[in-house]
Amino acid sequence: MDARTIGFAIAAIFATTPVWCQTPGDAAVRGGHFEQGADLYKRGADQGDGDAALKLGLLLDQGRLRGNSYGTAAEWFKKACELGNLPGCHNVGVAFEYGKKGLEKDYVQARVYYLRAADRGYMSSQYNLGSLYSNGYVTPADDVEGFKWMLIAEKSALQCKAVPLCQWVLEDPPKHRQRLKERLSRENQQRAEILATEWKPKK
Repeated sequence: MDARTIGFAIAAIFATTPVWCQTPGDAAVRGGHFEQGADLYKRGADQGDGDAALKLGLLLDQGRLRGNSYGTAAEWFKKACELGNLPGCHNVGVAFEYGKKGLEKDYVQARVYYLRAADRGYMSSQYNLGSLYSNGYVTPADDVEGFKWMLIAEKSALQCKAVPLCQWVLEDPPKHRQRLKERLSRENQQRAEILATEWKPKK
């Protein structure tokens, strides 16, 4: 991983995306027929398939398609999110946090999209949400909430600690968890710990 790129947030999901359902278009993409794959992904997305929308966004983001007839990666990541795809929500959050993929930098919207995935148990968004609080990008500041999300992300990562990304979250190289903890009184640390323990993912 490029530590500079993800020093403050886990970058947009590519190979780190959990195993997807097989989607019409996958075989074409594996064979290098990206335009054909994109057409099939678009058809699937238009019919309500969030995985297809995410995959079309990834093709665009990776520069695999010629021209701009499909729009932008961010548009398809948003579509994926609207269809319930958590990596799609996460990728929109990253795009807003860094002002990339055709979106203006907007920490309020980054928080909105990270929260949509974090609330449903998506570890990468849980970590990035906590990092927004650690970096002072959320107004008003709420270090209890930030530390809560860092603890939740840590708990999620313990369930997959053999996976490199999960190990990275546990190690927390940017030290967001430590930074937030040090800014809290012992009483507020305990409040965050209780909130993290009581937290349950939304269905």
